[in-house]
Amino acid sequence: MTHSVSNTIPKTKPAAGFVSRHKTKFIILMTLVSIVLGSVLLASGFTVHHQDIPADYWTTTSALKGKFLDTEIFIGALTMMLIVTICLAIWGYWKLHSLPKKHAEHTGQAKLVFWLCTIGFFYNELWIASILIVVTDWKKISAVIRAC
Repeated sequence: MTHSVSNTIPKTKPAAGFVSRHKTKFIILMTLVSIVLGSVLLASGFTVHHQDIPADYWTTTSALKGKFLDTEIFIGALTMMLIVTICLAIWGYWKLHSLPKKHAEHTGQAKLVFWLCTIGFFYNELWIASILIVVTDWKKISAVIRAC
């Protein structure tokens, strides 16, 4: 009786690279850098005031207003954050509407669920129908129909 050497030696995974170990941190860093660069680029398109502001204007408002809140960079940052928020809302809406597609494989109706989810972006009733198709136990329903 001979034993093969390859069966007795445990297989080890190769060490993960730097990028794969720090992928999430890298994505967060690049997102923050993109937001800052986008803010600076958007700031060049804004003009906060076309005229000089009277000196007594700054005494009736916040102490920070004259230094930071009234700058083009701040307006660019607000615009960039608005763009990021809208993109995240669209992404979240897409992920929500694609949930039934992920769970549709066991129903045998994967293509139908895909199209109902896609059209459900415009007609939410079809998205609800796709959820009902996914959560319905079609084997039990077909057994009840056959028994009748």
